[in-house]
Amino acid sequence: MGIVKFFASSVLFAAALYGGVCRAEAVVHRVGIRENLGYLEPGRAEKMDLYYPADPRPGEKFPGVVIIHGGGWIHGIRNADREVNIGSNLARMGYVAISIEYRLGDRENLKKYGRIYPVNVLDCKTAVQYLRVHAAELNVDPGRIGCIGGSAGGHLVMMLAVTPPESGLEPTAPYPGVDTRVQAAVNLYGLMEFNKNCNGARIAVMGSTPDKDPENWSKMSPNEQVTARTPPVLQLHGKADPTVNYLQSVRMKEVLDRAGVYNELILLEGVGHSFSMQMWREKPLPPMVRQRVLAFFDRQLKGVSEAEAAERFAALEAFEKAHPEAARYGVFSLRDAVVKRVGNGEFTVSGSGGDLSTGFAYDLVLEKQLRATAEKLREDIPVEVHGELRKHGVIDCKRIIFRPGWKSSDAFSQRWRGRLQGRRGILRRKDGIWHLQIDEKGRTAKLKIRDGKTEFFECVPAQLSELKPGVRVLWLRGRNYGDLRKASFVTLAD
Repeated sequence: MGIVKFFASSVLFAAALYGGVCRAEAVVHRVGIRENLGYLEPGRAEKMDLYYPADPRPGEKFPGVVIIHGGGWIHGIRNADREVNIGSNLARMGYVAISIEYRLGDRENLKKYGRIYPVNVLDCKTAVQYLRVHAAELNVDPGRIGCIGGSAGGHLVMMLAVTPPESGLEPTAPYPGVDTRVQAAVNLYGLMEFNKNCNGARIAVMGSTPDKDPENWSKMSPNEQVTARTPPVLQLHGKADPTVNYLQSVRMKEVLDRAGVYNELILLEGVGHSFSMQMWREKPLPPMVRQRVLAFFDRQLKGVSEAEAAERFAALEAFEKAHPEAARYGVFSLRDAVVKRVGNGEFTVSGSGGDLSTGFAYDLVLEKQLRATAEKLREDIPVEVHGELRKHGVIDCKRIIFRPGWKSSDAFSQRWRGRLQGRRGILRRKDGIWHLQIDEKGRTAKLKIRDGKTEFFECVPAQLSELKPGVRVLWLRGRNYGDLRKASFVTLAD
């Protein structure tokens, strides 16, 4: 069962005053979050997080939105910074959003299915069905469903938009016959020309090359599946994107225009790949980005005018100015804090950023950091290296943390919550010099280890009972859902 959390403060900003007129449409909601919920067949490992307005009026219904994470179709998580940012913003503005996991092209799934197409698309369509089947309990209007995703998630979002029920890409379980159509789609820098310039990840997804299976490769290319029935589309793309060329979105707009589909395209100068509604590489984006996404959903799913959408966004900005703590959505990390209280699975941690209300979440990892020595250096051990990256791929090590509890694959995994401040990898020894293998392809960085200037630590698992008043927290990572900060990874001092 998922964890239910509401924002700590009473943050119902009832309406915005525009010209002295109070508009009910400008309500900014308290946000609720339920995590680790199932939406697929019983027994499936893939889960979802639910973001929702926690203060609905009796009988009030909200549009639903499916959030699809990126990661090149082979990795990624549902509660990364971008997805938390999108889900929290949507719930704040009166949408019920689900951020989903779906079948990825990892080794286990490739061994099981041979390829990941079309099961990844079917999982995303099942999420749309889930919102409709559970519309009554979620306060969702089943006739107003949208979707949004970035990178590979943007591609899958467009697959939802361009593949109607007669396309043959419909789930048979667990909700057979339930409508999978969406009424609006937001593509953030997704690949639209899937069957061109293919790479290893796409070949793994398809289980073949385009010349051997041109029909299915064409079906996975949104630009080749657009019809006049495709729902309205908003695309956002950075012109400095090195991963997916922004011209793919430009050409997709031309295809949508020819089909008579309402669409918008926003190109961002100097912005690269993988941004949320508000941030790129920890740098704020122009407010226009978030405003355009919310306004698009407001007009397409709530049926408000452009002026009303602008009014609603002004109310959001006014609320956030009055409640700066509640304006933070995404991943956070905190160093050198102290636990103040423990009780009933809840604990409060004080740090430089103020008090943080955190909970014993489903994915909480507790560890304890112990002093170690250079004698721990050995091959094949996963480590985290902190220091300065010098020229020619040399890391001048200040701290090496041994993590014997990790598997080798964990060192490269992107499924760990939060941001890690060190480079992860596997220790290797070559020509008498220690190296850090930084990816599964064998690329390494040379380590410069200085006597007396490089500290060594070892992290071992800790128990919840060790999280007690007065214990020093070296590192706490988690996610911001506005007023609520929830821990997911805690490192304790010895």
